[in-house]
Amino acid sequence: MSKKSLLKRLMEIGVIYKESVKLRSGKVSNFYCDIKKAYGNPDILSAIADEAGRKLPKKTTCIVASGYGGLPLASVIAAKFSKRLTLVRNKVKNHGKKEYIDGYVPDQKDNVVIVDDVITTGSSIVNTMNSLKTIGAKILNASVVVKRGDAILPITYSYIFTIEEILVGKLGR
Repeated sequence: MSKKSLLKRLMEIGVIYKESVKLRSGKVSNFYCDIKKAYGNPDILSAIADEAGRKLPKKTTCIVASGYGGLPLASVIAAKFSKRLTLVRNKVKNHGKKEYIDGYVPDQKDNVVIVDDVITTGSSIVNTMNSLKTIGAKILNASVVVKRGDAILPITYSYIFTIEEILVGKLGR
């Protein structure tokens, strides 16, 4: 699916919710970009994974899911591009093994890419980075579906769409 067709499909399923919402940062916005809605459509999820996968650095060994929004996408990217998958929780579980990292646990030999759905302030990705610091994996970059804000991260990040493109339904680059 072309990027233009992907954008059209996102518009068709209505990923923009035009009501007042509280964002993760605590700020209030007059709309919400619900990329998780796209995950319920196999054609869209697969096309998003293809777009993100094309941007993976060649030396990537592991895909890391950042938060709830990154989990489905990271799983598909890892499977499609034969990479290991790491799931990072927002907080340590209070049951089971009481871990915050599930799946493959990367080490110093791994080159990881963090995946999330939308980036606004970058706090979710920074939290994921902090969780990975203790294991020594090299974080290459982050990959998101939509760049909503002007997040400043200590790593580079790529995105498929800007929020403006999603709001108007037209590619700007």
